[in-house]
Amino acid sequence: MTPVAADKSLLPVYRIRPLPLASVSQFRNSFTYRFNDGVRFELPIFAWYIEGGAQKVLVDTGANAYHMKKYRNFEAMDINTFDDALQKVGLRASDIDMVIQTHLMLDHCANTHLCTKARVVVQQDELEFALAPHPILAATYIRELFMGLNFQLVKGHTEILPGIELIPVPGHSPGCQAVSINTEKGKAVISGMCTIKDNFEPPAGVREVMPVIPPGIHLDAVEAFNSALKIKGMADIIIPCHEPSLVNVDSIP
Repeated sequence: MTPVAADKSLLPVYRIRPLPLASVSQFRNSFTYRFNDGVRFELPIFAWYIEGGAQKVLVDTGANAYHMKKYRNFEAMDINTFDDALQKVGLRASDIDMVIQTHLMLDHCANTHLCTKARVVVQQDELEFALAPHPILAATYIRELFMGLNFQLVKGHTEILPGIELIPVPGHSPGCQAVSINTEKGKAVISGMCTIKDNFEPPAGVREVMPVIPPGIHLDAVEAFNSALKIKGMADIIIPCHEPSLVNVDSIP
């Protein structure tokens, strides 16, 4: 029997609220593989609130300047504390029902332990890798930040809530996942991978040979390229996880 496709008109319609937490001085080629060597920029770190459903859902919980200085010795400045960022959308950490972890690198999960009532949704492959990371990426995984969380493990493409899908996008890390969200303007996809706008809209001179640029931080560059291309092909709105132009954006769409 052929399954009947869900009526998209019946799905909840959400909007995404960017919650910028910190700004970190970085080299741009860490995010655009083999391009922009030596160019410094201010990299924002975000959490994302999915507004409009019965459950209060965050995608990632980001990190603050304290975390980036303590664990990576990066130059960083706070934009908002985690509590202040949540207050701007009328929430407290204890209100959060679910945290979707795109992956478990430190800049995506440093505040998750503050969401004491939340289920923490992560790909099984990601948690397994995070517990014994390859040396290439080991410095970005800090066990004390994610041990003891109330994990809900998923494996592969999953509709975690009506209108919210988890899309495997390996390459940046083995279990990295993008988050597809139904909005009034179509499918918005939070990239999961540590990317900026240039990854999906390469500048002139690059786009003629590469439709996307993989993230500079990765375990497998070819796999990361293919994952970026998958996101670009499926999304009506692409939300790169570290895009500087989104710091002052209140809502997407």
